[in-house]
Amino acid sequence: MKPASLMCINFKYILSILLFLLLGNCSSMLFYPTREMYIPPEKMGFQPEKVSLQMKDGTNIKVWIFKPSKVKAKASILQFHGNGDNMSSHYISLVWLVEKGYELVIWDYRGYGDSEGEAEKEPILEDSKEILKFQQNRAKELGIPWIVYGQSMGGALAIRAVGEMQNKEGLLLVVGDGTFAYYSHVAKTVAERVFFFPIGQLVGLFFSDHLSPGEVADQISPVKLLVVHGTADQIVSYPNGMELFQKAKDPKIFWEIKGGGHLDWMEMGRSKGAKNFLKFLEELISHWTP
Repeated sequence: MKPASLMCINFKYILSILLFLLLGNCSSMLFYPTREMYIPPEKMGFQPEKVSLQMKDGTNIKVWIFKPSKVKAKASILQFHGNGDNMSSHYISLVWLVEKGYELVIWDYRGYGDSEGEAEKEPILEDSKEILKFQQNRAKELGIPWIVYGQSMGGALAIRAVGEMQNKEGLLLVVGDGTFAYYSHVAKTVAERVFFFPIGQLVGLFFSDHLSPGEVADQISPVKLLVVHGTADQIVSYPNGMELFQKAKDPKIFWEIKGGGHLDWMEMGRSKGAKNFLKFLEELISHWTP
């Protein structure tokens, strides 16, 4: 056999193994849970209410509720965090809003932190729907509007779950920050960056778009959707965010963060973008009626 033929066979063999590793367990590419406690909220001066919610299949999911001190919350914000670590590192990105009079509710997907179970897409999506109902009921009892804020993979889960909600009572806003419309499209761009172009194309072809947010993005309406994306995002590239925005119906807004990376535009409340976000929330709330 000629050396060129051997090289061709070896390449095909290596490519087959690589694709098997990439596509053999799609959930392992989507979720990177840890059980470690990263930043205890008590060390940051917060005393969140810690709640355990039992899902339909009996799995216990952990929730932290950060409440503003001595004042009624202006609104309650439900945070869907990204796909790595757990909520003990992610709450830091939005907890500054508590000092501005907002309640922050964050939860760990199954398999993350102290939440039970294994991290798999379909069960986590079902949990997301249960968490939305929990949040909706809490906000109704408090007499305040509620907001869903999804970051990266959390944005995909949040938009899919909200899109499937029949009753969106009290929901003021959905935010998709650094997120995407289709799993195959973001998988393709990541694979192209890590490997090379043909691998990215193959990953995109074979990666399932089952339960992708782009399929239901138009069903967020009549709730307002805010999509935020950095033009220099190296994790979920900018076109993914624009694609999600294009799939949605009005009312919708797109914030382009020029030169922004992945989920870094708020700078824990210190940036001009964070101040603009606060003004945006205040304006929305001023027009909300129970």
